[in-house]
Amino acid sequence: MKTQITGFGCVCSLGDNISEIRQNLFKPVSEISFLDRFESSFAGDYPVFQVSQKILSQKDETESYSFLFLKTALDEALKNADLRPEDLKGARVGAVIGTSVDASFNCFDFYKEWRAGETVSSLDPFNKYVHYSAAKEVLNYLGAADGISQTVVTACAAGTDAAGIAAEWIENSICDVVIAGGTDELNLIPFTGFIKLMIASKERSRPFDENRNGINLGEGAGVLIMESAEFAAGRNAKKAGFVLGYGNICDGYHQTSPEPSGKGMKKAVEIALNQSGLKTGDIAFVNAHATGTEDNDSAESAALNEVLNGVPVTATKSKTGHALGAAGAIEACLTLICLNEQKIPAAENFQTADKKLNLIPVLKDTKITGGKAAVSDSLGFGGCNAALVLAGREYDPA
Repeated sequence: MKTQITGFGCVCSLGDNISEIRQNLFKPVSEISFLDRFESSFAGDYPVFQVSQKILSQKDETESYSFLFLKTALDEALKNADLRPEDLKGARVGAVIGTSVDASFNCFDFYKEWRAGETVSSLDPFNKYVHYSAAKEVLNYLGAADGISQTVVTACAAGTDAAGIAAEWIENSICDVVIAGGTDELNLIPFTGFIKLMIASKERSRPFDENRNGINLGEGAGVLIMESAEFAAGRNAKKAGFVLGYGNICDGYHQTSPEPSGKGMKKAVEIALNQSGLKTGDIAFVNAHATGTEDNDSAESAALNEVLNGVPVTATKSKTGHALGAAGAIEACLTLICLNEQKIPAAENFQTADKKLNLIPVLKDTKITGGKAAVSDSLGFGGCNAALVLAGREYDPA
């Protein structure tokens, strides 16, 4: 697989666009924030990573925050790819979008009215929910409604799966152009849900640390524009990076807990590596899922120690929080930034090595001196495991 990425865009707590994120990715995150958009008795106890107020204030009352984030990242990706909607006329266009909240909890006010026994003023929110597809909305937004679309809801692996599926559509000549990405917003149900599962942290998350005690939630969106070599060459498109491999395994171990040995993740990474044609020595670093929970970090470190032993590991969720269905797409964007900047960002908040894990993440910003690609992986509820092998713009696919 050598799928060309011609542009990408992102919005998350690190910045409103790729330029801001690039500047902040290699700086320590000094401040934490607490929820101020909806009421919860836990809101002041559990830190979160929110998108800027500048972006939040742009929300139209007819759309979700998730779609606002997606639209923002998409507009940037299109601009960076120098791709206009009119360029898509006559092209085979696809959209693959991963999400969790935006596919499940996007008419929350309607739910509350109904549960409270109030007279429901309109069924429009419910009808919109039944027929809603983030990927289809992207095609409508682009004026390409006759394209093909898929909304992916593989929990926290959704953004990674969306990018991988999009690359497969290009590789198999199903599409000329695919919009791939993920989006999710902070929402009351997952916010309280992770607290009830006792895997949310009242402190900054510390992935792979012996004293790790849970996740911090985040939000945002990431979008990658992928094009066939012929379509990209026909419009003299620039290269922003490549998807070289994609692996997906659902081990179905448990509704919420990862399989302890990490065998599903190991297999997903192996498939992605095999598809890329690369070896362990070709991988410069891993952008790990790294949620900072006891079980997740244990399973993931077991897999990485077996299949990518000795490869540097970073954990960008320590800087962005866990954006659920958007996480994999955001982290793919961050991984591309790292490859193009030839630098690995430090994992934050790590203090004490856990001997059982045998994994110490990168503790200071580090120049890439070897390897031409990176792995970004995701683990999701239900035993979903996904991995991408990505390369930067300077990679020679010949």
